Amino acid sequence: MSSLTPDHVNELRAILSADETIVPSSPLYQDNTRCWSYQKDLKPALVLRPTSLPALQATIRYLSNTELNFAIRSGGTGSSSAKDVVLSMSAFDELTFNVEEETAVIGAGQTWGDVYRKLEDLAPGYAVVGARTPYVGVGGSILGGGISWLSHEFGLAADPQNMLDAQIVLLDGRALWASEEPELLWALRGGGGNFGVLVAVRLKCYRYTNAVYSGSIFLPGEALEQIARGVSDFANRPSDPKMAMHVVVGDLIGSAARGEPVTLPIFLMVYDAHGEAHGRSEEGFKWALDVPGAVDMTSAMTLREVHDLQEVNRPMFGALHSHLAAALVTDIDPSFLLRAWDWYHDVVGADNRLGTGTFVLLEIMQDRAFRSAGPADSTAWPHSSARHVLQLLTGFAPGSGCSDELAVELLEKAPGRIAPGHGPKDYFPNSVEGYHRVDEIFGANYEKLRQLKSKYDPRCRLNKGCVIPPLELQA
Repeated sequence: MSSLTPDHVNELRAILSADETIVPSSPLYQDNTRCWSYQKDLKPALVLRPTSLPALQATIRYLSNTELNFAIRSGGTGSSSAKDVVLSMSAFDELTFNVEEETAVIGAGQTWGDVYRKLEDLAPGYAVVGARTPYVGVGGSILGGGISWLSHEFGLAADPQNMLDAQIVLLDGRALWASEEPELLWALRGGGGNFGVLVAVRLKCYRYTNAVYSGSIFLPGEALEQIARGVSDFANRPSDPKMAMHVVVGDLIGSAARGEPVTLPIFLMVYDAHGEAHGRSEEGFKWALDVPGAVDMTSAMTLREVHDLQEVNRPMFGALHSHLAAALVTDIDPSFLLRAWDWYHDVVGADNRLGTGTFVLLEIMQDRAFRSAGPADSTAWPHSSARHVLQLLTGFAPGSGCSDELAVELLEKAPGRIAPGHGPKDYFPNSVEGYHRVDEIFGANYEKLRQLKSKYDPRCRLNKGCVIPPLELQA
């Protein structure tokens, strides 16, 4: 039950204009509250959508001095929600390009798809290190570190060479560029939304090719062992910062949910910024294209078109109970994919209703993705020595009667089974479940982050996502 009272509503309406408050009956409500994970949508009693910096400052100052449960929302894929108030940042959608400096100031409330469309118009031939999925919000993704197709060459979005500065509103209502307080800027580089509300970022822009070879290659499950060897060989090649690959195992046609035998295809999403000729060659992905039964859906395309390939997954947004973990792994041996395949089938065997929302997504990364920022204390998240990302999802349809507890239990056990030797520190901080050890994830930087939390948010009012507690919680 919400703690929001009529007095709260009246006080907020004295701060904001009528069109800056959204009630559940409004047609704008769903677009400003929807969460990626269905079960994490707490159906807030009120949505606030400030449209100016002064209005945002006043709103944050007010909320921080109440006991209301509130959350900050950018795009919703981080599933940030609250029972009382959601503060939607969607009005903060500016983008300005400085051609002399080759930088862009980008509003944190828009999606990366918005950013890429604007960049094509304002800065043709340039790219920024941004999320690979167009419906992901700028704010949450970059505060969580920010993995990009460009990360293989330039590092994470939040790294110092990419995120040059960040505009933030603190809980006392002050607005500043974080470079004015360098330790705050450091904390924003992977430290999540623990220290204030992100308004905008200044990002480095890079000249980039307009002809990337990308798309999907669908491969038959019958060729699993051949594919597993090919994936291992590709992962163990010398690092090439212009190439990457995703390997997906999951029931894309819903067989498990219907109680039918699961005959999975495997699909690869390939990426080669050298171009199509290279991508189809022995140095590229010929090994996959030559697998008997391969279905080739690749071509040359713009970088924005590469990002737009992920639109196929948008129908999953808010449609499933969904639990996620981004495990970090080092060794992709020839049996890695076989173990992932077995784990998937065991999950479906435990409860076939989990077949609807359970996937393995192995992201083959290049060295520079996690090794471009310098020493471990250069950024809040101390950049793993692991090279690749093992994205894992377990989930099911609402109303199916399946159990969130079972989904989380199976998810927790997966990394150690698929990647023996995986430990509690080996996670990317963008997707955190209750079992994750946040202190291990941030390692030697954790105590400094707690000190900064005590300075900027001593009452832990910003308490969604990957939460770093203050040293001593103030009343």
